[in-house]
Formats: sequence, C-alpha cells, structure tokens
Amino acid sequence: MHKMIDFQTIGTLCERGLVSEDEVDTAVEAFLSGSAASVFLFRAGYRLNLVKAVRSHPGAQEFVGRPKVGIGLKRPFVRAAVLQARPMPRSEG
Repeated sequence: MHKMIDFQTIGTLCERGLVSEDEVDTAVEAFLSGSAASVFLFRAGYRLNLVKAVRSHPGAQEFVGRPKVGIGLKRPFVRAAVLQARPMPRSEG
C-alpha cells in the first residue's frame, strides 16, 4: 500500500481545524525571536522547517533579511510564509 503524499499548506490545515491560529502565531514568534529550533512541531503532528519556509517565500526572504526593518513589519511576511508552506508529513505514532 502506498502512502499518500500530503500537499496541504499550513493555511489549509488551519481552515480544516487541524492547526490553530495560536499555533501559527507561536511559530511566527519563534522564528522572529530566533530562539527556537528551525523545525516547529504542531500539536497535530505536522512539522515545519521555519527557516526553509521563510527562505522559500520571496517576499518574506527579502523583507526578513533587511537589517533596518522592525519585527512588527517582518511579522506579516513571516506569517504569510508559514501559512503558505507545506509541512513535513505527520509522524506516525
């Protein structure tokens, strides 16, 4: 039996109620603070490499790299990158 590949984005998982808005906010703040590991684990078992998500999003990559831009202006770009990213498959428990 072949395992299905999950192409859903974090935004889609939010719409389906599998990932909460609070978790997205926590992931964004973890990235912006630089204090978290690059892989963020959502309660439903989905994992997202935050650094890769931001690097893969053209607007976020450019904006986050600007040294004189405050966190308040970076936050919406990081949030967009997280919502549009595709997480790693859920861990089978």
